[in-house]
Amino acid sequence: MDSLDTTYGAAFVGLVGSAVLYGVTLLQTFLYYKQYPNDSWLTKAIVFLLWVLDTTHLILCTIAIYSYLVTNFNNPSALGRSTWSMNLQTDCNGLIGLIVECFFARRVWRMSGNVIITGVIVILACIHFGLGVFFTVKGFILVEVTRFPTLIWVTSTGLGSAAAADIIIAISLCYYLTKSRTGFARTDSLISTLIVYSLTTGLITSVIAFICVVTFATMPTNFVWLGFFWLIGKCYVNSLLAALNSRDSLREQVAPREGTFLQLTPFRAVVSNHRLSVEPSSPLDDLNKDGRRYVDNPRSLAVTVQTQTVSRTDYDYIISPPASATKF
Repeated sequence: MDSLDTTYGAAFVGLVGSAVLYGVTLLQTFLYYKQYPNDSWLTKAIVFLLWVLDTTHLILCTIAIYSYLVTNFNNPSALGRSTWSMNLQTDCNGLIGLIVECFFARRVWRMSGNVIITGVIVILACIHFGLGVFFTVKGFILVEVTRFPTLIWVTSTGLGSAAAADIIIAISLCYYLTKSRTGFARTDSLISTLIVYSLTTGLITSVIAFICVVTFATMPTNFVWLGFFWLIGKCYVNSLLAALNSRDSLREQVAPREGTFLQLTPFRAVVSNHRLSVEPSSPLDDLNKDGRRYVDNPRSLAVTVQTQTVSRTDYDYIISPPASATKF
């Protein structure tokens, strides 16, 4: 065993970091159920399941640290053995990763219809989860932490698969979102925002997974890798919740609601006897008997309308190509 700083000191720091991110999970979960009560039961069930798994993971991590540093205080031999809670917490993170990656794989499939890319993502997610279960089983068998170097290939392959899946998801979403550009400034701004979201969430989880692989491969007898591993599950949960909770703000960019800042304008349109005239809010206009402004001799006005359809699902926005222009 290495020193306490690089073993249970690193694990304790990871526990504090995961507890902070769990607070973000609680906030996002509360906001989701408050803002989206009409979502499908499946989406609500996924959010609830992820919250349960995230809570269970934090409890197991806390039990493990308490067991090592409090229950077995001044018992150095206990520090070199894995415990049931330390082994089981791996499966919670693995299952969280599987659910979230399949969620985003479904988004890729809905945007692209590409079965091959979607299948690769799902397979990589299953490899990540399956090797996590295998690591748990071997943890109960090996017991001694000094024997964990034999599991380097398991961790490297499992977390490497997770990182590969996250990168494929990010690249795929960015590619198909870029192809969805319509030429309309507001819609293209929305697409640019979605691209940034996709890159950010994909890179965060893949970078943490890569750090876990490197630290475990180079330092398998300490818990530096574990400190990062305890964070990755929280990042997965919050990436999914952020994708769900950002829908209102993204919708506002495309179709601002009445009364918002984007709806304010110095011009008002008046429709009378099927004629459309535009009257500026100017004190120089004449007033009729009712005190309303009018424009003498209204000129005919040609209006060109370009339409686009933005449909919202429980998971994402699907932007159709702009329809042909229609003149009135």
